Amino acid sequence: MTEKVLVFDGIDQHAIDIMENAGYEVISNPQASDNDFAGSDDIVGILLMMYPIDGAIMDRYPNLKVIARHGVGYDNVDLEAAKERNIVVSNTPGANATAVAETAVTLMMMAGRLFDTDKRGITDERAKTYAKSHRGVEVSGKTVGILGFGHIGRTIAELLTGFGVNVLAYARHDKDVPNGRMASLDEIFEQSDFVVSTLPATPATTKMVGETAFKKMKQSAVLVNVGRGPVVDEKALIIALKAGEIAAAGLDVVEQEPISADNELLALENTYVLPHVAGNSQEAFQTIGETAAKDILSVVTGKGSQNQVN
Repeated sequence: MTEKVLVFDGIDQHAIDIMENAGYEVISNPQASDNDFAGSDDIVGILLMMYPIDGAIMDRYPNLKVIARHGVGYDNVDLEAAKERNIVVSNTPGANATAVAETAVTLMMMAGRLFDTDKRGITDERAKTYAKSHRGVEVSGKTVGILGFGHIGRTIAELLTGFGVNVLAYARHDKDVPNGRMASLDEIFEQSDFVVSTLPATPATTKMVGETAFKKMKQSAVLVNVGRGPVVDEKALIIALKAGEIAAAGLDVVEQEPISADNELLALENTYVLPHVAGNSQEAFQTIGETAAKDILSVVTGKGSQNQVN
């Protein structure tokens, strides 16, 4: 019996080559519904994108040893169910840090300067009127609060060095901050001109940036989220943006993904939204795929995972 690894359609070819060259058969499908996880005795590994995996799906694969997340977030995998079944769950920390950090800086400038509103104002009278009465703010010389100071947060701080900013960083443990210092949440919300979240969605971080936070933030502040959508209370954010409690928001993630066409965030003149593509550069996509593939091989050959999260 040839052991198999299930992957999602469109994964980088380098990842497939790594597993096939090691003697494993790679099975690909869209990973878009439960039907794409029909089960098999031959599957020993799953290289997973965003589809939610619970114990019921895991039970369809009696010989499954590892679920490797293509990316950093793993909130779509039931970690406890995997642990009960001796299935390793891993992710790819740092593999897309540069891509996500570059996106964060881009969102700071796009949202901060209201460039998308300016662009739409070429043909949209409402956007043109809004742009005329709202001048954007520069990044240079500002105070930037970064929530989460792992690979992505540190890379954002490094990229911002040339802008002469003052960085306030929040993390569970004290870390070296290249152009600033560690700070409390209150200090970040109250003092920052830009608040950038790189946080994962956990019980502790869900709705961390909500009504209380927005009322503490400057009216000129810009919120950027490249972590996970649930970290920001979306209803509170919309109220704050409409009321002028904060100036603007640049979002790569929202609470419910994919974002629906009728999500009110898309209609706000002071909000710039991307469809969760921060880590989707050519370079990052290849590196993430290779990292996940190598981790799968490490687990199924008995060497253990370099990036286990359960």
